[in-house]
Amino acid sequence: MFIPILQYYWPRILVALLFVGASAFMISRKKQGIDMLISCLILFFISCPVVSIIVEIFISNSIAIHLIPLFKLDFETSRAVYSIFLLVIDLLTFILPIYIYHKVLGERLIIAGTIYVEFLLQDRFAQVISFSALSYFFIYIIDLVILGLIHKKDLEYISNHNDFINWKPVFFYYLALYVLMDICYGADYIFPALDSDTPNIQTIWLATVVILAAFSGAAFSKLNVIVSKENEKKIRYMRKFQENQTDIIRDFATISEAKSGETGQHIRRVSEYTAILARGIIKDSTDIMYIKVASMMHDIGKLMIPNEIIEKPGKLSPEEYETVKTHSEFGDSLLSHSEGEIMTIARTIAYEHHERWDGHGYPRGLKGDSISIYAQIVSVADVYDALTSKRSYKEPWDPLEARIEIIRQKGHQFSPKVVDNFIDRYDEIEEIRKKYAD
Repeated sequence: MFIPILQYYWPRILVALLFVGASAFMISRKKQGIDMLISCLILFFISCPVVSIIVEIFISNSIAIHLIPLFKLDFETSRAVYSIFLLVIDLLTFILPIYIYHKVLGERLIIAGTIYVEFLLQDRFAQVISFSALSYFFIYIIDLVILGLIHKKDLEYISNHNDFINWKPVFFYYLALYVLMDICYGADYIFPALDSDTPNIQTIWLATVVILAAFSGAAFSKLNVIVSKENEKKIRYMRKFQENQTDIIRDFATISEAKSGETGQHIRRVSEYTAILARGIIKDSTDIMYIKVASMMHDIGKLMIPNEIIEKPGKLSPEEYETVKTHSEFGDSLLSHSEGEIMTIARTIAYEHHERWDGHGYPRGLKGDSISIYAQIVSVADVYDALTSKRSYKEPWDPLEARIEIIRQKGHQFSPKVVDNFIDRYDEIEEIRKKYAD
């Protein structure tokens, strides 16, 4: 049985080996030796030609011979039902191979899926327009060469800029094209004129449709790369802008810190604590970066408080404490004319980071989730650093005692979910405290 199968399917076996070679090249930096050998064996058996061959031999043929006749349909109807069955089976068959390919390749599922479906498209394209086993192989190679020429200038960019490529639309576009080509592939079961080794008007029409579809797929992926490059330029520009804005904020915050008498690393620690806490609550990585930078401005309003109060070594009088409390409103006022997402978040934090979960904070007595999530996070970060830092009017608390105090204030001074996250990530916070110690 093996020899007849090899004689009939040998071109597709060679294509499977091409798939293995291309995939092995992609993972060659990650795997060597026996790991590479095992990976190559797995890649061979999950390659689209091998999977298709296995399905055709053990499932499709069995259905055609044993199951379809049981329905006692007429010839045309049975062929139509069989072609629909093949389409559904093809779509379901490749779900597991794509998932395995994602694991072997070590790439995100959407990236691995897109690459796999592209190989799948090439295989089905060659099958549709070929008229013999040998022609299938040559058509596949020609298609591969044309795609290589089309994407010649894009391959290096794609391999080095995965994060900038919008893979999802390409994946779904390729998947839609595959369904189209699969329908064309199954059309010869319904229209006998298409199942001919001699070219005719029907086969030429079908080949033209498939070739145009293949070129549209290449054009779409090319367009996606062009758009991705443009987006990358915009992102790099925005990052440069944000870096400049961050430098300004850091300098401004350092001036504020110097006046307030707080320790040199205070804003750095609060910023890092804030980022750690935010990662467990805020899902968007950009928002996490924004709050990390914006938190540096939490005490900017202290620039407006008289030096004799800020620098007083002893306990403040009730009147002096009321004056200090106005720094939240000054912070809101100082940042009220600033534009940009970071500055908007910074203004909110400066205004609300002394509000309490139970509503007994200042300046507005906000309660619960009426307090911005940004301010809820910074409040815990700021108080923990204040407790564990030396001030002119107090010695630093032991970190474990400060941790207990934060937990004790859960649902009172602090948001319960922020405190829970503080507990979960306490070891990370302690690493930062030690790293940026005064």
